[in-house]
Amino acid sequence: MILRTLFIVSTMVTVAWAQSPVGAKVETAPVPTSGDAADDPAIWVHPTDPSKSLVIATDKNAGLAVYDLAGRQLQFLSDDEPDNVDLRNDFLLGGQRVTLLAASDRADNEIALYVLDPNTRTVRNVSARSIGTNVAIYGICMYRSSTGNYYAFVTSKSGGLEQWRLFDDGSGKVDGQMVRSFDVGSDCEACVADDETGFLFVAEETEGIWRYGAEPGAGTSRVQVDSTNGFLTADVEGLALYYASGGRGYLIASSQGDNTFQVYDRQAPHTHRFNFEIVSSGSIDGVTDCDGLEVMNRGMGSAFPQGMLVVQDGSNSGGNQNFKFVGWQDISIAASPDLLVDPTYDPHVLVTCTSVASTTQRLGANALRLTSGNRPVLGSNWRVNLDCTGHSSTGTGWLFGYDRSSSGTVIPGAGEILVDASSRRLFRVRTNHFGLNLPIDVAIPSNVSLCGTRIFAQGICGGANHRVELTNALDIVLGF
Repeated sequence: MILRTLFIVSTMVTVAWAQSPVGAKVETAPVPTSGDAADDPAIWVHPTDPSKSLVIATDKNAGLAVYDLAGRQLQFLSDDEPDNVDLRNDFLLGGQRVTLLAASDRADNEIALYVLDPNTRTVRNVSARSIGTNVAIYGICMYRSSTGNYYAFVTSKSGGLEQWRLFDDGSGKVDGQMVRSFDVGSDCEACVADDETGFLFVAEETEGIWRYGAEPGAGTSRVQVDSTNGFLTADVEGLALYYASGGRGYLIASSQGDNTFQVYDRQAPHTHRFNFEIVSSGSIDGVTDCDGLEVMNRGMGSAFPQGMLVVQDGSNSGGNQNFKFVGWQDISIAASPDLLVDPTYDPHVLVTCTSVASTTQRLGANALRLTSGNRPVLGSNWRVNLDCTGHSSTGTGWLFGYDRSSSGTVIPGAGEILVDASSRRLFRVRTNHFGLNLPIDVAIPSNVSLCGTRIFAQGICGGANHRVELTNALDIVLGF
């Protein structure tokens, strides 16, 4: 069913695989500063010549480094103390579509924003102001909603997480506004958001990986993907998503405590598939104490025709810390069975929702008992009020959603049926109403394929002696 995911409770299913070694093909020049300095990478694919793609990575003591696919440093932008970095394409700035980068600046607890020039392959700061957060900032990740909005999530050592909407301020700069905050529990740095499913994954370092909703109205409900009592060993560090067609792909995590990388299905219930370590290969040393990582499914020229994984190395035998590039094909064939390889699928093609979310009342022969508290926006909780006032305190309330409407069939003493119960049922909620006006929250997935979907909803209030009363109908359209 098209909205089946509204009511599926995900559970973790694990399949153990033997740990396998893979080697890096390329390592970057060391970062400029010594000690624990290198941290987190992002990958940019050149729009016309994939061989000119870049890795943008942080030296958390000094700034951003830009590397080519051979690991050569092309630019170093000195800019405070960026810890994590992420990027999204097609951000509308000054009427032009640009690649926007966001970094977590630990020096001032700020969000630093940049654009990448595809012609010069360099980055520049476009922050409209000092965008100060309300937490001691640690990590950052970006999210592009099906509504067309862009967001940055920031994490902290205290466990606090904030979501910021990013927008063009009208002067060629990018500003931010906090739209949501909640507490993960304890020290959390890494996060990654899935633009297609609306999932937000957060690594709580000593506990494991959590999945939240990425939209501002998604609330604080969460599902645990894995724990440090499972396949992970604290600290749980970097997170990245390998996209593939049809909603397939993988979530990859750095299990720093045992120097391994864990691979899970991107789709719920996020089954564990494989774990591997990155060992010495020729003159390139292995990877230990990995912090941040990023993965790209798309082919990037002859160097990485099947995509690649980029990881931070906590101890580089060649000097200061650096980053290692691993061919995705090498990771794929190390697994049994092989992992997916989908180098032509572009997960970052701009697809937006064009339908405005709406609700329309339809009474029929029934009194008004069902009302909508807000618009049914993709990626949010739709609030429905089922008014069963006057019914037995032990009564049951129902809310149904179907894909066709109906009218004309009246049940004496109950009312008119306004939904076609022979059509496809999209959701059903059952609850005790206690003879009250009962609010019901329906989670709408952040899935652009649902944009414009029409749903016809009707409620039922049950009371003593099996007496029931049908409510009016709500005809809704999912959208932005």
